Amino acid sequence: MMKQQVRILKDIPEVKLVNRKLGPFVSGDEPELWTWDAAVLNRLGDAEIPQAITVPELRKLLLLEERSMELIPLPEDFYESVAYIFLTFLSKNKLEEADELRAKTYSLWEIRLPKLLKRALSPDDLSGLSLEEHFLINNVAEFIDNCNRRLRKLFESGEGGEKNETGWLVRHVAGDKADIQKQGVPASELHAEGTAAQR
Repeated sequence: MMKQQVRILKDIPEVKLVNRKLGPFVSGDEPELWTWDAAVLNRLGDAEIPQAITVPELRKLLLLEERSMELIPLPEDFYESVAYIFLTFLSKNKLEEADELRAKTYSLWEIRLPKLLKRALSPDDLSGLSLEEHFLINNVAEFIDNCNRRLRKLFESGEGGEKNETGWLVRHVAGDKADIQKQGVPASELHAEGTAAQR
């Protein structure tokens, strides 16, 4: 959960929430609130959230992203902000704007995705990415590292396993599971994980 700036529309006395206080606020104040608190005050008509991005701005951003080989920098809360604007459009029955905003956001994500995957191969610089994109890159980079380690391990020698007729270490063919081959089951009927083939 992130904080975002709001514009207070009317005086609000101090409100006590679970283990914390909100306010007091004076009309015209522009505090930074947790997204949840901002959304509640906005729904009550006590505050407005300045629109972070408009549909025309999103169109321009999409065009820039299409033409660029690199990722166009986005604020960390980009997708969360766009989702909030989408819900605002829906609440005001602006269905065409909501549909276009959603479609353009999905298009932007699809264009950025191959670039994000490329960045995951060398994730040293993660500036200019949203929180969701940070999460994606961290997980993909970890997955790639695990796959690389597993591949290197497959080619390491001297691990103490006996080689089968293909030359692979038996413990790798069996999936590192101890003594799982059943007596009397031919090797040709075993899966790569060492279990009997389903009939």
